[in-house]
Amino acid sequence: MDDYLSPAALPPHVLDRDDMRTALRVRDFGAVFALAKKWGGISFQKIADACDIKAQRVGELARGQGEVTSLSKVEQITDAMRIPGEMVGLAPRPWERSSKPTVVTGTVIPAQQTTEEARPQAEIGLSYARSLTDTLATVASLGSSDVHRRSFLTNATFAVAALASPSRDWLLASLDQFDADKPRRVGPEQIDVMREAFGTFQEMDVIGGGGDTARRLVAQYLTEHVMPLVEQPQAPTVQQSLYEVASEQTYLAGWMAFDSGRHGLAERYLIQSLRLAQASGNRMLGAHVLAGLSDQATQLGYPEEGLNLARAGQHGLRGVHAPAALTDLYVLEARAHAVLGDVMAAVRAIGNAEQTYDTINHDNEPEWARFIDTAYVTGEIAASLRDMNDAGNAERFARESIAAAQQQKRNRRASLSQAVLAASHVQRGELEAATSAAHRALDLSDGIPSIRVTAAMEGLQGRLSGYEDQPEVQALMSRFRAV
Repeated sequence: MDDYLSPAALPPHVLDRDDMRTALRVRDFGAVFALAKKWGGISFQKIADACDIKAQRVGELARGQGEVTSLSKVEQITDAMRIPGEMVGLAPRPWERSSKPTVVTGTVIPAQQTTEEARPQAEIGLSYARSLTDTLATVASLGSSDVHRRSFLTNATFAVAALASPSRDWLLASLDQFDADKPRRVGPEQIDVMREAFGTFQEMDVIGGGGDTARRLVAQYLTEHVMPLVEQPQAPTVQQSLYEVASEQTYLAGWMAFDSGRHGLAERYLIQSLRLAQASGNRMLGAHVLAGLSDQATQLGYPEEGLNLARAGQHGLRGVHAPAALTDLYVLEARAHAVLGDVMAAVRAIGNAEQTYDTINHDNEPEWARFIDTAYVTGEIAASLRDMNDAGNAERFARESIAAAQQQKRNRRASLSQAVLAASHVQRGELEAATSAAHRALDLSDGIPSIRVTAAMEGLQGRLSGYEDQPEVQALMSRFRAV
């Protein structure tokens, strides 16, 4: 592969153009294709053949019709067009000579080093700022860019290296506040109105299944209604309550971005939410944000980081009565242990989660903790048990989650737990029951724009791929392909 020169390979003088660098930095491959044709003489047909994309689709992308969002396709295009990985936010590609620096028309770029001009936009929202003023400006910028669909953010990649500092800084600052024994702040009626708006948006996510349109409504409300009030001088009690509301709204925007597959955007929202939670003095809320970051890290293939974030959240709750937030953190600790293969640690974390869950009184919990309930907790425990190959208990918890979720008409949660149920049947070789549960999962997932649901369905396909000689599996696979 190292010696093969693709017919779609970009010449150095094209790679070195400012407009090409900008297009690559934000992964605007439509612009990349158009520039490759204009300045490199590379036809759309050559690009299509090399990148395994239909020529018509290449032309549509070049005209600004659509985006390339699949990471596997981004990597395929990068390799076919011989684009250094660092120019699109990837690690050096296999064909890049590790012993040689990348040279672009006389400019030497060392391996795994980001060019300075690529940093400002690519790193927006990834830092946990000491200055709260910087945090407020960053949240406003994220919300505005999200509403206006700026591709450098919606297509931003998840950066696991950005997670270590925020969890550490939040924990240290929050424990300082604990030692100072600061009183809890309560806001006036205008705060209650914004909390009601948050409740409505959360319903859109949990019951309606979220999606890009719902998230942009949250971002618009955050940018146009919440942040202007936060940025104005207020009485101390009101100010802290506003920080709390802003943190809740920013967290929800981040979670909805994660569920839509906008992982880089989600990470940026969540880091800023964590900083706002610190400013509000609400350690329970900060621990909740760390739970979201933990869940994202584990599901994106970084369970070690997910485990560290869950534990940081648990430590941050020292001295706080927060059973719902603590239950969530134990559940996510179990998920990380299960993925890492540490069965005994996962079992301990599940036991802690069940014990803590029994002490929850939802009437005394904040609005954002409302859905840390039976449907969610048993569903996540079922997923951990599936990953531990404990099919019997995975089925038991999955059925409990499905029943609770369907009672609330939460199709996304029911679909996720139905997929776990199907997987538990596959693990025991019960193909008829597995395909029946999988069909039900597909029924429930219809119309839900969730990357987690998509991943669950793809996981089922993978588990059943060895049984395609069976008629019931063949019929299911046909339906998967159609979907």
